[in-house]
Amino acid sequence: MASNTAPEVVRRYAVTLLDAAAETDVADAVAGDLAGLRTTLAGSQDLQEFLRNRLVDGATVASALVAIFDGKVNRLTLNFLQMVAQRRRAHLLDFIIDTALKVLDERAGIATAEVRSAVELSAEQIKRLQERLSAHTGSRVHVEVHVDAGLRGGIIARIGDTVFDGSVETQLARLHRRLAGAIPAS
Repeated sequence: MASNTAPEVVRRYAVTLLDAAAETDVADAVAGDLAGLRTTLAGSQDLQEFLRNRLVDGATVASALVAIFDGKVNRLTLNFLQMVAQRRRAHLLDFIIDTALKVLDERAGIATAEVRSAVELSAEQIKRLQERLSAHTGSRVHVEVHVDAGLRGGIIARIGDTVFDGSVETQLARLHRRLAGAIPAS
């Protein structure tokens, strides 16, 4: 989820955490915590389900998060997790974390390219794509690749509001339009 398309409440929580981290000189620690939390959430289906369970009250979720993360993350990060849980927003945590990490990239001048590909891309292909997108945008680009079985071939990359469509369908449609325009109707 791109930060500029994130629901306002998600972006507000993400920016609030990052601003508080900057004000208290723990921005690097919080950034590291966010990356670790993203990995932890991605690796635990049980934790994801627990956080998304709207029947569990906020205090219980907050206590569980403290039990899991106390001593493993910065105190500000832990307080933030508790606050989100107590306000019954724990189901949004993965979105808040992703948005916060994207805001950090934005602040560092790094654009995020969300890429859909028909097939899994190799590390070399991702590197070349990253270089081409960086050259085109004039800024550093972080590439997030997702395989989309709905594509017949090629890729579609989105950076902010700009879409680079290199899908087979689009290339065939362009070719069709060129051919249709070049052949006079009889």
